[in-house]
Amino acid sequence: RGMMLRISALVIAAVTAAGLYKKAWLPEKRCIRAGFFVYYTHLSNIVVLVYELALGASGHDMTCGAFRWFSSPGVALSVTLCIYVTHLIYALVLIPLAKHSNDESWLKGRYSFANVCVHYIVPGLVVVQWLLWQDKAGLTVWHAVWWLVLPVTYFVFVMLRARTGKPIGFSGELYPYPFLNYPALGARRFWRCVAGILAGFFLLGLLFVRIGGLLGGRME
Repeated sequence: RGMMLRISALVIAAVTAAGLYKKAWLPEKRCIRAGFFVYYTHLSNIVVLVYELALGASGHDMTCGAFRWFSSPGVALSVTLCIYVTHLIYALVLIPLAKHSNDESWLKGRYSFANVCVHYIVPGLVVVQWLLWQDKAGLTVWHAVWWLVLPVTYFVFVMLRARTGKPIGFSGELYPYPFLNYPALGARRFWRCVAGILAGFFLLGLLFVRIGGLLGGRME
């Protein structure tokens, strides 16, 4: 299982790098697109890229401390959830919102290799890796709580960045996603969105913990 985990890590790293390379407009512009590092999609894929490279590189010695930490149940679950919510938000929230508003400029690129790669292929591969080869023993409810540090950190980053008044790239927007646009939503709707998203993320974590308990460990 350890060898397959290492091979899958290197494959996922290569696929993620290809998707980010295209998504950053590097082939066309020869430089990273403005505002690239503000979006959760890109940051979560970068997390996966760094994680999978570290997992693959340290896997040459499966008894070393680095490999044991990167492949530990809590770390593996956090990375898996981090990238899987990228797919869920894109497919269940952003696409429907764009269709509802008839935003053709946004929708026309949804089938490009870059978009499909970072929103569908990479999340799918990471989930398959977790299901088949990651250690899931000993996962508890607390793992579903602790992984929320990642989205909360991103939320704080977005809010602090918006206070600078500097638009994201050439978009003219201060907020990367409509459900985080405090001025447009108003206080009540905004905090409802935030609470709903965090609750959904927590429930998703519980679901994965439960799946982990059924496949390779026990839920405590």
